[in-house]
Amino acid sequence: MAGTIWIPGAERITPSSPGGTITSKAPPRVVWHTTEADPGTSSVWTAMIRVLKNKSAEPQVLYDPLTDRLGQFLPLNVGGRALRNDGSTLTNRVGQACIQIEVIGRSATPFTGYWRPGKNFRAFMAAVRSWGIKDVWPAGPPPKFIASPPHNVPESPRSRTIWLNRGGHYGHSHIPGNDHGDPGGISTTALFAAGGTPSKELFTVGQYEELLKEIKIQGDATRKEIRRQAIWGERYEAQTVDERLRADQAFDSAYDAAREAGKTEIEALNAGQAAAASTLRPLVTDLTNMAVRNEQNK
Repeated sequence: MAGTIWIPGAERITPSSPGGTITSKAPPRVVWHTTEADPGTSSVWTAMIRVLKNKSAEPQVLYDPLTDRLGQFLPLNVGGRALRNDGSTLTNRVGQACIQIEVIGRSATPFTGYWRPGKNFRAFMAAVRSWGIKDVWPAGPPPKFIASPPHNVPESPRSRTIWLNRGGHYGHSHIPGNDHGDPGGISTTALFAAGGTPSKELFTVGQYEELLKEIKIQGDATRKEIRRQAIWGERYEAQTVDERLRADQAFDSAYDAAREAGKTEIEALNAGQAAAASTLRPLVTDLTNMAVRNEQNK
């Protein structure tokens, strides 16, 4: 599965050299780092770029959690350089995508406790999700980091089995062959909530194949059931009758337009789902903002 390569709105930053070629068939993943510097100023932003390039340790993405500034060194379909290799394993290239993000902040003071995420953070998360990376942490939430003496609580096992076989989100503190403790005990709930509601894939490829067979037999009845699943899935069963009607109409219009334009059945279904979801997005945004506020008030 291929996803977004250049994140919309991200500043392009020239890297010290191109990223590594990805040949891994392991599931795609994200690795979260912190730069161990204080965010919020242009001078620190510039300094972090210089430091990462001088060390030839660039991730694909650099992010300031106070200003929502987003920069991109490398396309998301190549390997970054912010991880040490694990013996003969080229750790930066594990996974069909291995997207690394350096957040300007300190691991001992988790950035989710004071950040101000905005449209650029949402754009980053949308790009991550476009690769099929789920909102999960296979090795568990990033452990809390204690600066002196430096250690994690709890200590991370840095499991090779998990890292090599499971996709999702990881901290630098989870990666075998590495000894850093970043990003610290960030709130995974706040992280995903600030990224917005993930798009929902209704079916796997195999399920789509079965669906196409059903559509040939049942026609419009099956398409309406797909529409119902898409709409109700977006709003957690919170719609009024009028809202469902508007979403129905949006689905039909987008679906029909896609088919008339020569799109496949799968493409048309996805277009219909997206259109239906867009009519309901204001409440989804409200629910997301509420989740962030609740997390911050704990």
